[in-house]
Amino acid sequence: MTVSAAHHEPPAFDVREFARTAQGSLRDDLDLAAIRAAPPAPDVARTLAALAVLEGATMAHLRNVLVTSTHKDARVTAFLVTWAFEKFWIADALRAIVAAGAGGEPSSAGVPGAAPARTSRVAASSGRGPVRRALAGFTQGWAVVGVHMAVGFVDDRMLRAAHLRVVDVARSPALAAAVDRILRVKARHVEFFEAEARARLGASTRAARLARRELRRTAWPLGRSALGPAELTAFARFAFGGEAGDAALRTLADEIREVPGLDARTAASVTAGLTTLAARPAA
Repeated sequence: MTVSAAHHEPPAFDVREFARTAQGSLRDDLDLAAIRAAPPAPDVARTLAALAVLEGATMAHLRNVLVTSTHKDARVTAFLVTWAFEKFWIADALRAIVAAGAGGEPSSAGVPGAAPARTSRVAASSGRGPVRRALAGFTQGWAVVGVHMAVGFVDDRMLRAAHLRVVDVARSPALAAAVDRILRVKARHVEFFEAEARARLGASTRAARLARRELRRTAWPLGRSALGPAELTAFARFAFGGEAGDAALRTLADEIREVPGLDARTAASVTAGLTTLAARPAA
């Protein structure tokens, strides 16, 4: 028997506390002087710049999420708004790191510096705009909330893998400390997404089926259209290319399969898309 997601019992995550303690600017926690003195290699800097774009590409995705029934769930909406706020400041921290590594002075906190020319084209999870998402969400009903939680979980795990790859390659204590600070902020994000996805997909076969379909047809990572083709390819090659990238993708596949209602086919579809990106010729 399928249980309606409208009667979903939320796990213990305290959204009120999350909103109350939301993290703003992280710049005071970054050793930008040390990064300026020992700048990251060009491929690391390029990946950090791409991560700044991807971490900041939340508003278009949030818009397309909240035109569906998800906006009727006050608890989830409160989390997502706070999540977008924290992601904005994560992107700001990454831009500051990139600017310091280039030997320049970061722009004012919260003010975007130079960004790829296609930033204005940030898209939804799979390229569908708010009207199409609203129409699809109307037919999906409450099950769509679980779908959005699964998408958020997968994207978080994907970006985390890229952050960890930066640390492994750069071998910079200052950069490792900066990434650790960012990942500590992101830890509460995945805690919520994973708990909600597990509860909602485990309680509703419809939500699980829709989530599998959405994950398979989503163009990963979220916000990829904000990157030019060369930046996207370079990001995928760095994060998911070679033996280290293969290991990261196996971990990602394991994490996807462990969510109730998801399966090996879905995990393989997600990782195959990233493998294809990583295999593109370098620009």
